[in-house]
Amino acid sequence: MNNGPVIFLGLFFSMAISWVAFVLGPQAQLAGLQPARTVAPVPAGYPNPRPGLAQQGELVYRASGCVYCHTEQVRPKELGSDLARGWGVRRSVAHDYIYDQIVLLGTQRLGPDLANAGLRMDAMAVLLRLWDPRTVNHLDAGHSIMPAYKYLFDVRKIGRAPSPEALVAAPNWAAPAGYEIVPRPAARALAAYVANLRQEAYLFEAPPPPGSPAANVLTTATNAPAGETNAPAGGTNGPAAGSGVPALPGGTNVSAPQTTNAAVK
Repeated sequence: MNNGPVIFLGLFFSMAISWVAFVLGPQAQLAGLQPARTVAPVPAGYPNPRPGLAQQGELVYRASGCVYCHTEQVRPKELGSDLARGWGVRRSVAHDYIYDQIVLLGTQRLGPDLANAGLRMDAMAVLLRLWDPRTVNHLDAGHSIMPAYKYLFDVRKIGRAPSPEALVAAPNWAAPAGYEIVPRPAARALAAYVANLRQEAYLFEAPPPPGSPAANVLTTATNAPAGETNAPAGGTNGPAAGSGVPALPGGTNVSAPQTTNAAVK
């Protein structure tokens, strides 16, 4: 008996079920997500689209292979030490990635997580680290395995005046006398992208830790649109003031006395 067709159909349906579970399922659950409202300290829309330069930097980030060594996902306290290391203020949730065409969660974590890199470094610090990873954090002096991305920079003679975009590095990392290190457009875009990575807004699915000042705001917050309630506009279920109808505890639906056309005796 030839079992080839049976084996083929079994493999086909196994692959089909896996594809539905891992592709169609998340697409159905998350594809329609809209910006959420933050809960502390001031309710606002989150997230916001990245600036144009940061969007260009995402392409440089992918092309430079940064995604192979850095993740962009803060794990919850129960699954790792990301929060204890200061890599984030809360765990990452689906709302953090709704503007990402390709979610760069990463494949390995050989370097620090970058989901909140913008809270730790500005664009100049990112550029200095790209020029030489051991120029920013002294703890990296003998331990960092990150390669230098010096092809993203130009070392050129200083003209009539130094370039305002030149790196401001320590003397032992600076360019030779009479020269300056100027980042190329790709380097500036990449630095803008990394400096724009922030997941600091507290959401209802990722609330602030209990006992924090932000948690006190959460107790009075609501996910209803601002300025709206469930009550009818301009009124309640109770009788209008001066109607002569006695109020019942907890509100009332008692109707006002009915009038007729009969003469009052």
